[in-house]
Amino acid sequence: MINYYSLENEYFKNQASDEKNVFWVYAEAPTKEEVALLTKKYKMPADYITSILDDSENSRSEELEQVHFEHPALLLLQYPYAITSPSGYLQITTLPFSVIVTPEKKIITVTNHTPVFMQEVISRKYPRNDMSHSMNLLLQLIWELSLSYNHYLQLLKTQSDKLEGELQVSTENSQLYQIMDIQKSLIYVETATSANLETLSKLNRTQTFTSSHAYKIHLHDVLVETKQALSSSQIQLKIVNQMTQTFSAIVSNNLNNVMKILTSLTIVLTIPTIIGGLYGMNVKLPFAGRSDAFFWLCLLTIFLCTGTIYYLKKKHLL
Repeated sequence: MINYYSLENEYFKNQASDEKNVFWVYAEAPTKEEVALLTKKYKMPADYITSILDDSENSRSEELEQVHFEHPALLLLQYPYAITSPSGYLQITTLPFSVIVTPEKKIITVTNHTPVFMQEVISRKYPRNDMSHSMNLLLQLIWELSLSYNHYLQLLKTQSDKLEGELQVSTENSQLYQIMDIQKSLIYVETATSANLETLSKLNRTQTFTSSHAYKIHLHDVLVETKQALSSSQIQLKIVNQMTQTFSAIVSNNLNNVMKILTSLTIVLTIPTIIGGLYGMNVKLPFAGRSDAFFWLCLLTIFLCTGTIYYLKKKHLL
């Protein structure tokens, strides 16, 4: 699906075709026919568009080193996307997002899914400043993309804090699955933000941005936000890894306590077994000839078991 946007009263308006006042072309999950249409109309390589159809595509850039835009330039970044994991919990994955700048200074964005921040950009009032519409839109898009990482990182932090409180009360398999989903999410975010930062740094060194103070200031804010997301994801990943180790230690300690109790009970229950086995033999034994022998043997057994339990508790073995 291809949408064409122009400005009307400082809000985006969807147009039926690529008219003169259209400066933003947004293609979502484009078909083969739409890919052919865009590549032919804007004279760009087909992989500028088809690359986003691969959800594993990494961040990269092409033709950004141009002094004057004679060929379409590509800026491919990764954005966060919330899904439900197989275990039923929130998981953050990353997907590719292409921004193409044409020689006519039109912005073409291509995605295979619908980013949450895209609707935010389309629906709100267009911010006016001293930049051109195309560069302003480009910076707004990558700003919202970078900002969305910190939003999802905050959600993951909330989940981690809640999970940490639950681990103090009980340890269950479901909590282990949730920790695994948080770890996977943070690994995706850390890898994506690191790759995005490298690509955006290349953009920051291009002639277009180095020659304009306004462009450079806005891009600097984007870089700061991206660095913050990268730093936050690394810190949270270390915390979650530490939580995993703590979880393993708690499970191991609980298992040790259970085994200690079972071993102690086995020792205590062995005493009557031994006494019963000895007095079950056809040999002469003390008290065996007495009519009240069973009573005294039971009393002896109780005394020995009680003494053993007291000793094990004193040594913190029970």
